[in-house]
Amino acid sequence: MEFTGRVKAILPKRSGTSARTGNEWVALPFIFEYFENPSDRYADSVVLETFDTKVIENIKEGMEVCCGFGHKVRTYQKDGRDITINELRLYKIECVSAANKPAEGANDAASGNQPTPQANAPQSQQKPAEEEQNDDLPF
Repeated sequence: MEFTGRVKAILPKRSGTSARTGNEWVALPFIFEYFENPSDRYADSVVLETFDTKVIENIKEGMEVCCGFGHKVRTYQKDGRDITINELRLYKIECVSAANKPAEGANDAASGNQPTPQANAPQSQQKPAEEEQNDDLPF
């Protein structure tokens, strides 16, 4: 599922060491607010979490982003009982607009700062401005 919305709030970072590999990790949870249906009156909100250090460094509250996420059911044991939870997994995040622009010289592709899908398209796919005006196709 992919939705365009905004970063409503950034929650405190989480960090630790993987029990399986022994590697250090850092995660940044944030509240993502979006409209599932454009005609909805109230926005939906979900907590998403990213482990990507480039996103962690560049994400700001108020940014308009396109997030792709899916869901998974996870079961684990705690105190001798089975606990089952729903987990939302972020697989894509791209910046649509920013409340605060990232530092100059930041890698835009890595941080997800892509104002339009055509901005990084090969030149052969981009249409000149005059050709776009004469194009009668609806897409």
